[in-house]
Amino acid sequence: MSFHGRLAALGLLVCALSAEAAPKITIAPITGDKKSQVGSQISGALCRTYTCVPSSRVFTKKKPDWNKMKSAQVSGLLVGGVAKAKTGKGKEVQLSWLSQPGKAAQSWSFPLTSAGKLTSSSLQTLSTDVGNLASSGPLLEAGVGAVGAVAAGTAPATDTLSTTPLTSPPAAGAMAAGAAAAEPLPLPVTPTPAAPGEKSLADTPVAVDAGANQGYEAPRHQWRFAVELGTDLLNRNLSYSNVGAGSILRPYSVSLFFAPHARLELFPIAFFSDGFFAGIGIFGDYAMSVGLKSKFQDTTDTFEKGSTYNRWQAGIEWRMRFWSESDFAIVPFFGYGKEKFVTDGDPSGSGFNGLPQFDLSGIKFGLRLDIPISSGFWIIVGGDYVIWNTKNLPVQDQTGVNSVTFTGSAKAIEAELGFHIHLFGPVALRVFGIYQSTSFTFDEGQAEAAGSATDRYLGGRVMLRLQL
Repeated sequence: MSFHGRLAALGLLVCALSAEAAPKITIAPITGDKKSQVGSQISGALCRTYTCVPSSRVFTKKKPDWNKMKSAQVSGLLVGGVAKAKTGKGKEVQLSWLSQPGKAAQSWSFPLTSAGKLTSSSLQTLSTDVGNLASSGPLLEAGVGAVGAVAAGTAPATDTLSTTPLTSPPAAGAMAAGAAAAEPLPLPVTPTPAAPGEKSLADTPVAVDAGANQGYEAPRHQWRFAVELGTDLLNRNLSYSNVGAGSILRPYSVSLFFAPHARLELFPIAFFSDGFFAGIGIFGDYAMSVGLKSKFQDTTDTFEKGSTYNRWQAGIEWRMRFWSESDFAIVPFFGYGKEKFVTDGDPSGSGFNGLPQFDLSGIKFGLRLDIPISSGFWIIVGGDYVIWNTKNLPVQDQTGVNSVTFTGSAKAIEAELGFHIHLFGPVALRVFGIYQSTSFTFDEGQAEAAGSATDRYLGGRVMLRLQL
């Protein structure tokens, strides 16, 4: 090989060693990384030592493009995401190093601090491991091997700058080239510069990760809509106070009945934003008893009569989140609802003499608190006040006819206490204890009535929830 040929081979060898001294790597966006702070830490630790190629240059449709990586001489790709810690509390970042399609060459799991950041020891471990991997990745080895072959004279090379024939035997030339290749050369300190006009991550401030936000969507704290299906398990007790001697009113109780329940929530603004006003939405729910029967018994007769319980409500609520990164919310709501409990089923022609038939409607307003204990467990507590608009209260006689109607005014208080448990994906379980008490105050001058009636429901609710 002529002098010019050897000089070109030596230049290529120096370039190869330069790439080995400062390998090119790519850091993919870290999924689940709030404010990209973990990605910024990793970039700051690695891009001061290695040449970081933005993922936008070697990705196609948000996926690694290995042809582009080979062309850009990228030795490997670091991918990962933030997730809930598998052991203990808190979160961790799970990372993998890919130097070729398929299985990762190495993976790590580093715990995050309470502030959601990596510790300095974790960054040091990652930097050391990436250095070892990047210096021996398949992409890099392929390039260095080809250059080494040319430098050693084992690959064909045509000398077009000199017509002088070789003056030494081929074996001696190969030995000389081998000796030259074995002799250690000084490693350059300066990393391989980026292409003209291209900004490297090494030149980017630590607080800003070039390309770290590509394809990344921060966790949402306000869902767009939710659907719940479940059942209410209730106990009902109807009693009276200030009952006069001429009162015809009958007390009533049922120990346990169930009512399938469905609920829908919709937050239109949340389709465009996750901010403070994204929590303004509408809701509606409906519950209806199935197979409910009321039992009548006295000294002369015993029978059961089909009964109906149903309840629906609709309204508007505002999940006010004062901390954008928290699920804690104060939720005022306003709505309109209707509630019915009547003994209107078979057998016809028979009834509960003196039993009021409640069919109430009115407006309600209340407050609820969503209190996250962890990312997958909330406590929910709320209450409301109901002003029933219904003024008339019909009373059934022994033939099943509402032959008497009393007048008065009614109001109610309602309360619930429960918890929300995340199961998987968008599915969660909600379990509540519920309490409701309606007070109907009879107008004066109705001798067959009483001072007031108290209609109380106590029980629970179990709901399976889909939240998107």
